[in-house]
Formats: sequence, C-alpha cells, structure tokens
Amino acid sequence: MKTLTSTLFALFTVSLLLFYGCDSGHDHEHADAVGFTIEQNNVEIIRFENNQFELDPSGTWGEYYREIDGEQVLTISPDVIDDMTRGMTPSLTIRWIDADGDKFDLEEEEDGGELWLDWQWAKPNTLTEECTDAARTDTEALDQIRPVNIEQHGSDGSWGFHFRADHAGVDEIRFRLMHGFGDAAHADFVAGWMKIAAAEDEHELIDENGIYLHDRDKCRTR
Repeated sequence: MKTLTSTLFALFTVSLLLFYGCDSGHDHEHADAVGFTIEQNNVEIIRFENNQFELDPSGTWGEYYREIDGEQVLTISPDVIDDMTRGMTPSLTIRWIDADGDKFDLEEEEDGGELWLDWQWAKPNTLTEECTDAARTDTEALDQIRPVNIEQHGSDGSWGFHFRADHAGVDEIRFRLMHGFGDAAHADFVAGWMKIAAAEDEHELIDENGIYLHDRDKCRTR
C-alpha cells in the first residue's frame, strides 16, 4: 500500500511539473521576428523584409507616398490624416514577419506579454532640454527636429499607433521589438532606418512655415 501511495504521489508530482512547464513555455513561445509590416485595415502600407523596404506592397495605399528629392518616401499628409484638427493618421498596426516570410502577431502587454514596441528617431524632438510648444514650433529649428511623431492610445493596444504630422520635413525612424522591462529590457529585433515625412501642402490647418495647426500636444512622443 505504501509503495502504491508513493508511486501515485510521484506520478502526480511529475504531472504538475509537466503542466506548469508546458504552460510557462506557452507564455513565452513566439516566432523570431526578422521583419515587419505596417497595416491599415489589415492591408499593408509598408513591408520590411530581408533588410529591404517594400513600399505599398498591396498596391492599395499609394496616397501614403510622395516623391521627395527623386525618392518615394512614406509621407504623412492631409490625404492620409483622418481628421486634420487632430493631425493624425487612423490607427495603424505593426505585425511581425518570421524567417519563413509568414506574418504573426504577439500577445498584448495587458495580457501578460513580455514583448513591446519601441522606436527611435534620427532627429530629436526639440533642440532644448525641455520640450515646449514654442520649441516644437521654432521656425529656425524645424529642419533639425523631427517633423512627425507617434501617438499610441489605449484603444490601439500594444501593437497599434498613429503617425502625427507636426511640421513639414523629413526624418528617419526605426522600429524595435523589445523583450522584458526595466533594466532587463533588450531588443529582440531592430529594423533598418525608414524615411518618413510630413507633407508641405497648402491647407487651412498648415501655416506658411509648414506647421500643422492641429490640437494635439506636439511634445507627446508616444
């Protein structure tokens, strides 16, 4: 009887270890990203794969591109801004590409996901230590500070965001897939630099200096 009890206890312990081991593995298993797409309404605006950008791969979102100095550049303009008083595109989604060229999605942070979206700009938000409205609209500094920013709202989830046009100009951005938080945070994947511009158009909410007169906080960076 003692032997049977010990055997049953051992089997129960092994079952628990297998269960928690499998469960823990499930929480952290994901494909390795080697590229990404940015999509609107589940249709690709841009794709980064094999260290190259493919512009408008769906053939649907040509209005997101303008020719600047002989090069097609992803451009935020009145044509793609959902509401010029807000100065932003509709919500866009980033999806990831694995080594086989297949797209995949990752768990939301609020659901316990340990992966999150980050990005870097080539130009600073201002030339001053502290961001102010005056610093973001200083006509002498516009060429040296970023013309576009990103807003990320709660309704966008971990992988959604909006591009916001602040003043006419060109910058570069690169996206990073981050893993972990705090001091343990590190990049699982870093994309190449992508050119992005805010258009210099004639519009009642774009002034003579190319500044977009929307009602959003130009110092907001996420």
